[in-house]
Amino acid sequence: MRQAASASASSRVLPYRVWWALGALIVATYLGGLGVAPLAEPDEARYAEIPREMIERDDWVTPHLNYVKYFEKPPLVYWLTAITFELLGQGEYAARLWPAVCGLLVIAVAYALGRAAYGPWVGAASATVLAATPYHFGLSQALVLDMPLAAFLTVALAAFWFAHADARHRRWWVWLLYGATALGVLTKGPVAVVLVGGTVALFVAVRRDWRVLRWVVSPTGILIFLAVAVPWFVLVSRRNPEFLQYFVVHEHLQRYLKPDEHREALWFYVPIVFAGLLPWTLVGVFAPRHVSDAIRRLLRGRVSPATQFLVCWCVVVFGFFSLSRSKLGTYVLPMFCPLAVLMAVFLRDVVAGGEVGAVRRACLTMAAVACVGLIGVPVAARLVPRPEFASVAPWICLAAAMLGAGAVAGMAYARRGRLVASLLALAVGVLAAQGAAIPARALGRDFRSMGLLIRAQAQPDDLVVIYRSYVQGIAFYARRRTVLVHGRGELRFGSLQGDQRAYFWESDAPLLEAWRSGRRVFLVGNRSELLPLRPQLVPAPRELMAGRKKVLWANF
Repeated sequence: MRQAASASASSRVLPYRVWWALGALIVATYLGGLGVAPLAEPDEARYAEIPREMIERDDWVTPHLNYVKYFEKPPLVYWLTAITFELLGQGEYAARLWPAVCGLLVIAVAYALGRAAYGPWVGAASATVLAATPYHFGLSQALVLDMPLAAFLTVALAAFWFAHADARHRRWWVWLLYGATALGVLTKGPVAVVLVGGTVALFVAVRRDWRVLRWVVSPTGILIFLAVAVPWFVLVSRRNPEFLQYFVVHEHLQRYLKPDEHREALWFYVPIVFAGLLPWTLVGVFAPRHVSDAIRRLLRGRVSPATQFLVCWCVVVFGFFSLSRSKLGTYVLPMFCPLAVLMAVFLRDVVAGGEVGAVRRACLTMAAVACVGLIGVPVAARLVPRPEFASVAPWICLAAAMLGAGAVAGMAYARRGRLVASLLALAVGVLAAQGAAIPARALGRDFRSMGLLIRAQAQPDDLVVIYRSYVQGIAFYARRRTVLVHGRGELRFGSLQGDQRAYFWESDAPLLEAWRSGRRVFLVGNRSELLPLRPQLVPAPRELMAGRKKVLWANF
């Protein structure tokens, strides 16, 4: 109680207008740069192309990618993106808007959870910690499914906690729990039920409070879940009898138990979580006594029910994906909201304990990182003769300068009675660095230019051919179907549905025949793979554009 009171007293040195200004900075940072960089390969281009084809085909039930069936994920994010395309146009900003909105939603829920469970100071600190975490920010700026899934899971589990803590409005919170879980299922499948149900079950078992089952198992909630989640699965299965076997068995059971790719060690997520919560984990590194005290209290059960719930939430997400045979660094994103709240509680204790040295060393470490960037990036720009790197190097340096300024300001404020201001200065530096670094995302992305050039010059009957590797961005920016030669990749399942031989060529012969047929052909591929083919291309190819690896050739 004394620590909490001390932290609250420390926070009063910052007027409310400072916190409002910080909130405005967070919103501006998360929404301001969505349209700066081209869509990245392969995920962003894929998840933009599918809703584009939904609009073009007027088919919002069966997802298609490069005009063949694509059943790897449910359609909610495709629907949301397609609606945004209809309202704002088919561009990068519209494509990335929903992940950014979901990122802000998770920040808002972190604030609500922290405030409800620990008080206003922890609520504000939870939102600040999460917003100034480059891992969370980076995934909110990309059109991938992880941030929307994290948002729906966060809302569902927060609703459970509020239902547990507030019996007066419990019915409404439980309904939100089931509805948000259903939206998670429509985002990325049954994993949403596993993570939400697993967290609730573990919390009930740890607390041994079996009375929770009386209200959390809600017939009305189950009806809401079924009404939201099931209709699309029924409809798509009726139209596509092959859907359930591929989606359930291949995409979920086999990928979790016997994946073809993304095989990583059991400890794979340990460094990701540590690095993902930077710079805040550095405070823990330099305040080991507080860390050991927190762990000791947790193991002895001397923590609040809220802390137990947040820890259960983290354990279930981390444990489930660690046990999976298929791992990607983005999978553990749903645990970062509870981690941010727990980190805010830890920072409250650090502030209350007057741990000036820990905060100062954390700021000093980030200042050193910034110095490395300021010195290393210009040197690398000279050593690496890549024009695209030289174009983004100033933005990286600006981001390093912002980070360094925040860290230096944090060191200047790092003294007793001013630690809140010190941590806030570091957070502002990280937020500014995140915003300044956005243009650097354009590094190495030359597919937009190629796609737009094809779109400008292609006639309705022209062929767009991709040699050996499917480049998702070409189809999106060219606004047309592509022919794949020597490779189907993730389109293998869709390419086997119906007669797709006109768009999937297993040898060079159809390409050579089309090239000399008089029909106009645009050909995209790696220069190293196309050069051996060049003597056989008659007429001789004309190079329209060249990227770092890929080239765009034409036969006219």
